[in-house]
Amino acid sequence: MVAREMCVRTWQGRGRAIRCLGGSRSRMGLMYGLLLALVLGGPGIASAEPPARMTTLRDFHHTAWTQKDGAPSGIWAMAQTVDGWLWLGTASGLYRFDGVRFERQDVLPVDSTASRSISVLQATTNGDLWVAYSFGGASVRKASGEILHFFPGGLPQGSPVESFEEDGDGRPWAITPQGLYVFEQGAWSPGDLGWGLARIYWNALTRDRSGGLWVTGDGGTYVLRPGARRFERVETPGLTLWGMWLVHDGTFWKADDQGFSPLRGPGLPEPSGSAPVSPFQGATSQDTLFDRDGAMWLCGCVNAGICRDAKPSAVGKPFQRRVVTGDVFGARDGLSSDAAMTLLEDREGNIWVGSQLGLDRFRRNDVTAVRFPTHVNYFALIADRDGGMWTGSATRLKTLDKWWRLDAEPVLVPGIEGEITATALDTDGSLLLGGSEGFWRFNLGRIESLSRPEKEHEQRIQAIVRDAAGKLWVSFRASTVYRLDGDTWTPKGGIAALPDLPPARAVLDGQGRVWFGYSANQLAIMEGPRVRTFTEAHGLRTGTVTAILPGETTLVGGALGLAAFDGERFQPLQATRPEALTGITGLLETKDGTLWLNGHAGGVRIAAEDLRRALKDSAYPMPVELFDMNDGMPGGAQQVRPLPTLVEGGDGRLWFAAANGLGWIDPSHIQRNSVAPPVVIRSVATGDATYASAPTLHLPPRTRELRIAYSALALGMPERVVFRYRLHGVDDGWKDAGQRREATYTNLGPGPYRFQVMAANEDGVWNEQGATLDFEIEPTFFQTGAFIALCVLGTLVALWLLYALRLWQVTRRLRMRLEERHAERERIARELHDTLLQGIQALVLNVHVVTSRLPAGEMRLGLQSALDRADDMLTEGRDRVSALRDTRQGQDDLAAAFTSLMRDFDEREGPQLRMVVKGAARTLEPLVADELYRIGREAIGNAFVHSRAREVEVSLLFEPPELRLCVRDDGSGIDSATLDQGGRAGHWGLRGMRERAAKVGGRLDIVSREGAGTEIVVAVRADRAYLRHPLEGWRRLLRPWSGRR
Repeated sequence: MVAREMCVRTWQGRGRAIRCLGGSRSRMGLMYGLLLALVLGGPGIASAEPPARMTTLRDFHHTAWTQKDGAPSGIWAMAQTVDGWLWLGTASGLYRFDGVRFERQDVLPVDSTASRSISVLQATTNGDLWVAYSFGGASVRKASGEILHFFPGGLPQGSPVESFEEDGDGRPWAITPQGLYVFEQGAWSPGDLGWGLARIYWNALTRDRSGGLWVTGDGGTYVLRPGARRFERVETPGLTLWGMWLVHDGTFWKADDQGFSPLRGPGLPEPSGSAPVSPFQGATSQDTLFDRDGAMWLCGCVNAGICRDAKPSAVGKPFQRRVVTGDVFGARDGLSSDAAMTLLEDREGNIWVGSQLGLDRFRRNDVTAVRFPTHVNYFALIADRDGGMWTGSATRLKTLDKWWRLDAEPVLVPGIEGEITATALDTDGSLLLGGSEGFWRFNLGRIESLSRPEKEHEQRIQAIVRDAAGKLWVSFRASTVYRLDGDTWTPKGGIAALPDLPPARAVLDGQGRVWFGYSANQLAIMEGPRVRTFTEAHGLRTGTVTAILPGETTLVGGALGLAAFDGERFQPLQATRPEALTGITGLLETKDGTLWLNGHAGGVRIAAEDLRRALKDSAYPMPVELFDMNDGMPGGAQQVRPLPTLVEGGDGRLWFAAANGLGWIDPSHIQRNSVAPPVVIRSVATGDATYASAPTLHLPPRTRELRIAYSALALGMPERVVFRYRLHGVDDGWKDAGQRREATYTNLGPGPYRFQVMAANEDGVWNEQGATLDFEIEPTFFQTGAFIALCVLGTLVALWLLYALRLWQVTRRLRMRLEERHAERERIARELHDTLLQGIQALVLNVHVVTSRLPAGEMRLGLQSALDRADDMLTEGRDRVSALRDTRQGQDDLAAAFTSLMRDFDEREGPQLRMVVKGAARTLEPLVADELYRIGREAIGNAFVHSRAREVEVSLLFEPPELRLCVRDDGSGIDSATLDQGGRAGHWGLRGMRERAAKVGGRLDIVSREGAGTEIVVAVRADRAYLRHPLEGWRRLLRPWSGRR
């Protein structure tokens, strides 16, 4: 099995090596091997602590903006105000930046002839921004938006401000060539003679953590304590200081003719640890910067735009700017320009560089990229049994592919040249390495070349695993998997149930089972000679299985997703960002249960509690944290091989093999941005007009479409800021806008609105207060309340007119019907009178003549009695005919009609008649008036003829709810049997009255007792009885204002 053996010794990995060939196991060879293990820290000697490696500028995420990106050029000064805006002072004026868009801000009036070139910016704790101009004068842009100008305003005429600073009491101070000035009570005044200083030129202003203001120059170094009105002198060692800087531990660094060095001495601040957490108080740029980690940043370095010293205190003596040459960054590295002019650290810890050609940002990465001396990719990662990390590569160029120990920097291990496409940790702690050109065992610096199947001499090895029985299994590309028995390689280990395909991934689980992952949604579990094969029919839809994580619930990943295996079936898992679960070639779980994977999108972190929930409910979308190129990851996960692409080292770091390099993450030191991003509403656009945001905004009439632009002042990773917004009265709830920075609404009507927007930074910290915009869309005339009222009024008038017309039409038809009825009655009356009554009269006369000729006797008396009854019948018939021809029934005044009727009855002998009217008389519906008149006439007639009453009273009651007609007499009454039967047999008077009452929707009641009189009452509802006037509704509406009741 052993073809050759070699031992190698190296010094610091620099290529000085001694190689021993052949099968010799001499003492010298063993010594060399042990020396290699000691130098490289080989298997068995790895440290559990991450190796110390100095962070350099190339470990930062760098972004540059120039004029092609909308950035201004000639950036001389920068500041960040407490509201989060980054301000840029340039040769052409003032700009602000939200991380995405540059926006010019005119401070000076449009008609001002003063130079707009800015030399200094200062952000103060109250939110103000001071602007100093290159040719003298200053302005302040207050937090409220008000702008004040000082030309000179107490400042020396034509003399530029060279630096600003704010003391602990909130007073701005300025250094000019004419001396020190202070701003109090709205004006600038000299800040030297009255404050205990000489009127000389001062070099620098700075403030300590306690709020003390320090000034230094040829006259010495002084401090103004908070609350004091005079400066105190502080002795400083050495030469005159031309610069002072507050550093991360609360002390000062100085600059003098000897160079940069710490400033120590009596009366000077002592180290006090890192700066305490406090509300952001603004930041101002300078050409030398000490960041929150203690690193020193400098502009104007030798042959570069900027340079950085991660531990300047380690120098141990003063040093010049030109000495810092190791960690430099210039235009050749992507800096906007080598002419860097100013530096600023913002509230999130990002470092900003202003240059002659644009703006640069340096942001700390969570992923550290591994830098190799030559370009290599397709990494075969493996951790030894003590957690030491090793890698080979498959760049396909023999001269580039090497074997490396991953330490603070990669350490080359000579002896293996050629691609490595698969690795495995063997049971004895050695590392098994395979590629297209060889198969090796690496152990304690010893490299053994292992045999391969004869048929697979040039095939790439893509998976290696040793089973529970100690048998070695190796998968060869474009072939199949082999088992090694002694010196014999057996295809598929002689197990026919295994698929013929070569597995892409092979893993041994804790139960001694071997898992083989294949292409085309296939997976096999081998337990001894027994094999279970799973396919898409079992829910496996990950594509090629390239990642397997055995456990209580085994997870399987591939090109198409992630799935959980419950022992029988695979269940796909979901994520809030589906693309994060594709192209998975690396999968592991850390000790705290966190799931990490490497896929197309980059490194992905899933919290343990979210994974547990998803395993119980596969429909649950797991929140994911993504680590991609914005975090320093060198691309998405490498695909196909070598696998796996994610390995945990013994120090807890996670190593990711990406498409364009190798990177690692220390999960215990992931940076978190706890700053909730300030949210601003930039503008409101309607059609072609754009309006600046204001507390209340009035938009013109006919505004139908609205575009509201908003932003979040998260300067570090604005591309990961997400928003949600709502428009009260339009949106039912919050709308998730993702990374979109504009909200659009259409078809908005006039009226007041309130728009709210909130944002979350890259770590999900929400600014729930957000920003609010109140605006109102002015109505057009036809959208005003007055117009709507006129429309309503016009509609009501039109409806009333239509109602009046309809009422007139109905009334006209009723009158025509009544006239037709009256004409028909008159015709019937004429016919009765001219035919029946005249004929009966003639017959009576004839009988009377015959009777007069008869002799006296019973027969004559009988005929005379019959003739008397015939006369009575003729009289009653004439009365009926007269009633048919009576014209008073059509009168609208029912009371007058009854009065006229009573006069006719008064001419006869009978009871006394009396008419009573109660309530205000109302015009009646013609049909109702006619029917009531006939009911009343019938009742009066009955009382007059049959009741033998002394008095008959007719009452008309005009009441709001109803109209009532009452006919009451004090006669003999009607017996109860007649009332129960509804009238006497052959008589139709009572029945006729009931029918007439029912015809008009009325109710007729008869109350009578024998000997106690009779009362007949007819009641008709007001809406049926009273004729409504077309304007009656308006009269009723206007009655309260007319003074009438």
